[in-house]
This record gives sequence, structure tokens and C-alpha cells, in this order.
Amino acid sequence: MACATPVGDALDFGVSDDEASLVTQSISVVNKCDKKEARDKCGIVIAVAYYNRTSEITIEGLGIPSLAIGASLAIAGDYEQAGATFIDEFTVDAANEEFVKSRIKATSYEGI
Repeated sequence: MACATPVGDALDFGVSDDEASLVTQSISVVNKCDKKEARDKCGIVIAVAYYNRTSEITIEGLGIPSLAIGASLAIAGDYEQAGATFIDEFTVDAANEEFVKSRIKATSYEGI
């Protein structure tokens, strides 16, 4: 649960769960899939097929993740991701007078 007292409509506020052993500052999940259209002789779309559903996930947080590229990643929050999730890349940023920050990019695949 995010650390705030919402007033008014029941809306989500903040990040509800820490992800990938980081003090999570933000998470972005983009759900998408490939699309194939069938057209008739006049070029009018007559059928559409959606397939190969994936989710692109970006996590930003404080700390250093103990992860490896290609490793499986479990997402704690309730986001509609496709299926098994694997780490594509991660970045660690360190600077004087700053907390160490990390960014993880991962992809979920529905068929795995």
C-alpha cells in the first residue's frame, strides 16, 4: 500500500510494492501485441488477428539489484503483464551526495 491518505475517489496513489529488491520509485508496464490485418481486393480491412502478447517493464529504484541479464524476474505488484518475465538490461547510477539508483528493463512473454 502506498504511504498516503487518499481523499475522494478511490484511486491508486504511488507505488504499492517494492520490485526487484529495490526501493521502487517508479514502474512502467506497457502491454502490447503484434497485429496482422487481412484486406480484400479494395484494400478494406476485413479481419484482424492479435498475437504474440508481451509486456515491456521498466523499474526505477534506489539500491543495486542482485540480478543477471536473462534471469527470471517476479513482479510483486498487480500489473497486467503477459507471463514469464526476463531481464533485458539494467543500469546502476552512482554520484556524490546521491543515493545509488538503478533502472531495470524486462520483457514478459505470454507463451512462456
